[in-house]
Amino acid sequence: MNDIDDLVKAIDRAPCAPDQGPGAWELRAQIMATPQARRRFLPRMPAGASRLSMALAGTAVVATVAVLAPALLTGKDGPATAYANAAIDIRLENGEYIATIKDPFADHALYAEGFRALGLDIGLELLPASPTRVGDIVRMGFAGTTSKDRLGGGLEPEGCTPSHEGCLLKVTVSAGFHGKGVAYLGRPAKPGERYQAHQRADIEGEMLDGYTPDERTVGEVVAEARRRGLRVSFQIIKPSPGGGFSMNPREQSATVGDHWVVWAAEPEQAGTVRLIVSEKRVAKNPVHGD
Repeated sequence: MNDIDDLVKAIDRAPCAPDQGPGAWELRAQIMATPQARRRFLPRMPAGASRLSMALAGTAVVATVAVLAPALLTGKDGPATAYANAAIDIRLENGEYIATIKDPFADHALYAEGFRALGLDIGLELLPASPTRVGDIVRMGFAGTTSKDRLGGGLEPEGCTPSHEGCLLKVTVSAGFHGKGVAYLGRPAKPGERYQAHQRADIEGEMLDGYTPDERTVGEVVAEARRRGLRVSFQIIKPSPGGGFSMNPREQSATVGDHWVVWAAEPEQAGTVRLIVSEKRVAKNPVHGD
């Protein structure tokens, strides 16, 4: 008698088991049909184990799988109050929906699925952002909203550092939101990914924090950037006489001299600062207008 027969006999108490019981025939057929790679992990059941024990074990497996599926909870009066899938968790709290982003790199359709399940016609896209813009709604496009409709972004818990474990992105939506459209939320960038949303490079929390690059020479600012271990790129502009500036993408290959003027600095991607420069100095900053 082999291990399979022992297992069958423990479960099927039919006369002459494990050879003749109907449960034994069925169980043996299922076990023998199982690929060897999986079969070798089958535990030996102790003598006296019942079909109920096997059934409960199967129920536990089903319950574990169910946790991974989308979940929708309804309130006492019927309307949905919470939804969760692999990418987003949305709950109604104190008159607003709080959507916690579980996977900031997920397919955007999974975010929309969550809002749609709660009756909200909101699309959400996450854009790579410089550190101080992570968690911001960087732009949005909505139609048909009322004055009571509110939408915002942030970090959960508030004030946490995005790169630290447990610091999550969140979106808040007023209950009964009537608008239709899409919001763009800043997320941490992947290595080598260019920012699609950023602040000035010299504000607190950005790469030139504590240093003012405006209206200094390129030589000065590049030296400071290198001192901080940063790479430098340039965006060449032509100041307009009445203020403002113009930029021609085909004129970005010119050699930038150390005597050129820096009018602003922007984070381009992690470790790289982009300097907005012109060859000649003008009386008024063409980028900031001061």
